Amino acid sequence: MAALAQQPGGEPGDGPPGMRRHGPHGPPPIEKVLERHSDELGLDADTRASIRAIAAKARQDEQPLEEQLRSLHEEMRQLLDGESPKLDDVMQWADRIGAAETELKKRRLRTLLEVRALLTPEQRQKLVQIFEERRGRRRGPEGEAPPPVAPE
Repeated sequence: MAALAQQPGGEPGDGPPGMRRHGPHGPPPIEKVLERHSDELGLDADTRASIRAIAAKARQDEQPLEEQLRSLHEEMRQLLDGESPKLDDVMQWADRIGAAETELKKRRLRTLLEVRALLTPEQRQKLVQIFEERRGRRRGPEGEAPPPVAPE
């Protein structure tokens, strides 16, 4: 039953989507993209330092919520591992998890908007182009998603 509580595409203990910082399950954090493309975007040292400070504060502020989410997911797994979990109990845990995930996404959107406010309109436009190019590389030449990787 624990597999039912596990997130698609993840491994046990990976945590819910949105908590993964980078890798095959999602894009790297915005500050990493901005740092990697800082010259291309024309970001000066002060702007880069401000972005790093915003990102560091966001990570610190999000950590308790991420820990709460991990705990909620573990408790859901334990509930689903039970002999015959009650539908109402499972739905209550799902609501708690959903509320925490929504709060985390809202916090990350606030951070994104705070970072975005530091960029000029031209830098924001260039950043959109960078993301579109990255998305295009993850898709095939016809715009299709890459073929799934066969499990080993």
